[in-house]
Amino acid sequence: MKFRDLVRTAVSNLFRHKARTALTTVGVVVGILTIVTMVSLGIGVQHEMRAAFDTVGLESLRIYPVAEDTSAFDLFGQRQRTKLLTPELAQQLQAREGVLTVVPYLNLPTSMRVILHLDGHETAVTTRSSRPSSPGEPFDVPPRAVAGVEEPPPGGGGIVLSLDLLASLGYAREEVGDLIGREVELVLHAPRGDSQAFDFTIAGIVDQMWGSLTLSVPDRLRLLEWWYNDPDYLARRGYDELFVRTRSLNDATQMLDWLSAEGYEVESLKMMLDLASRGWIIVETMLGSVGGLALLVASIGIANTMIMAVYERTREIGILKAVGAAPGQIRSLFVLEAAFIGLLGGIAGTILGWLLGKGLNWLILEIFRWQEVPMQGTFFVVSWWLVAGALVFAALVGLLAGLYPAARAARLVPLDALRYE
Repeated sequence: MKFRDLVRTAVSNLFRHKARTALTTVGVVVGILTIVTMVSLGIGVQHEMRAAFDTVGLESLRIYPVAEDTSAFDLFGQRQRTKLLTPELAQQLQAREGVLTVVPYLNLPTSMRVILHLDGHETAVTTRSSRPSSPGEPFDVPPRAVAGVEEPPPGGGGIVLSLDLLASLGYAREEVGDLIGREVELVLHAPRGDSQAFDFTIAGIVDQMWGSLTLSVPDRLRLLEWWYNDPDYLARRGYDELFVRTRSLNDATQMLDWLSAEGYEVESLKMMLDLASRGWIIVETMLGSVGGLALLVASIGIANTMIMAVYERTREIGILKAVGAAPGQIRSLFVLEAAFIGLLGGIAGTILGWLLGKGLNWLILEIFRWQEVPMQGTFFVVSWWLVAGALVFAALVGLLAGLYPAARAARLVPLDALRYE
């Protein structure tokens, strides 16, 4: 019997009991579907994270000041900083060879109460700084300008408002363009009981952003100096972060070594990406193991089905041996049948896993949109190697599950098989 005849016979035998073959295949389908869905999630998240890091630039560093440990008696107080990020340090970094840009950043206290006054309307607002995209938010959608600019002027004096904030004040989307260049007032109310007004010009309006409005670093410094009643705030506290972009990854590595030796806390985006990638490999392995357990159960089902087939076709096996079929051919026939069951389950599971990933991706984005969370991305990516691996793995599971039944069939004695009732 040629290999082509073995394949044709194996396929024909599977369709002799369509219901049993389908039910046996279901276990493989569930296992492969789980593996494809879970692993595609890991692939998609890694792709989105890498794209986000590439946008920011792997040749970038984030530098933080060094502060004393928080006292047990003052958990929420300001920690004394022992290593400051001063304007002089920013200038020194900017002057170093291989450095393209140095962007400072200042936090505003969460307790700071800010009220926006515009055309007789007033509302409490939250603020954000003009700051490079954070790698901790790989799916963050950058703000897009509806009118004016996306970021306030770096020199200060300008403010960028969100479309949602203006909508809450009663402005329609068609009206916001007329607000560019208008004067607004931010009023700070301090816990000590006094308040202070700061005048700004509307420089832009964006459709989505973290926070209600954007302020430049000089303007945030003005607010902090009043809030803490400290005109030398920057000299005493320094910046909260410096974002440094270098010309190459090698320059970033050298800068990282130098800053670490100087005692600063430094984060390398490449280091963060490597850690995140390793973490997702672990997550993928754990998620894929769930599908592996389902395939283990499926392999038991395949073995049971093939053993039943050996009992049912004992006389048929005896006839095949009587007409000259070798034990190896009988073994190959049953192994092929088991492998085909696994392959069929693998094909169906891969297709269903791909469709499930598409559906879940749509559902996730719809939930984000409903919750007004500005995120986008493709979270489930089925790559070619995942498809090939799933099909090979499914066929291999079926093949291994069929080894014992096939060996049992090959050992049958022709005369005993022919007399079997």
